[in-house]
Amino acid sequence: MTTAKLICLLLVALVVSVSAKAQTAVLYPKLSKTLDSLRNVDQWPMQRITRQEPDSIGRNLEQVEKDNYARHQPVLEKIVRQFGFPGFREVGKTSSYNFWLLVQHADAHVDFQRKVLKLMRREVQPHNADPVNYAYLVDRLAINTGQLEEYGTQLKYTGNVGDDYSKVVAVPVSLRDSKNVDKRRAAIGMGPLQEYLNGMADMTRQMNKRKP
Repeated sequence: MTTAKLICLLLVALVVSVSAKAQTAVLYPKLSKTLDSLRNVDQWPMQRITRQEPDSIGRNLEQVEKDNYARHQPVLEKIVRQFGFPGFREVGKTSSYNFWLLVQHADAHVDFQRKVLKLMRREVQPHNADPVNYAYLVDRLAINTGQLEEYGTQLKYTGNVGDDYSKVVAVPVSLRDSKNVDKRRAAIGMGPLQEYLNGMADMTRQMNKRKP
């Protein structure tokens, strides 16, 4: 290989490396870490409940979950005041998802959810927020304010008998214009509603299988 070709290859490799770093760089790395930590605390109780593992010191895990939500709320509100909606450019896709997840759980604060939804709407078109996550928050707020869902993401489960989840069925809590829901879902990149419902019902059956 000639020296000129070697230099050319090294330059290409350097450009690729720089580009890769530029793609992963975020405006607020400290905020990204904060959101990831909050998400871990948020998810811990439900993970133990799902695995049917009691708390090591005997706490009610559902209450621990609620307490975590309450502690996180002022932190989330401060983040929004300071940064607006933490999108992909600001904190990266994973941390932006984590922020959205925390907002999903702020059911006791519908005004805050409404505020975030408005901010998030502006970021979907320039690809700085996930349109599917946006759809979930649309439905979450609808349920929390007594309205009908647009996308059928928020579910209730029927068909179980006592502790037997083998015949459980997932259905939307509520739904506007059910005939056209798949068109609305497809427009933002979601699959057919029935596929989603089947998948969620199957997941619920698996989660509620009794340990041998």
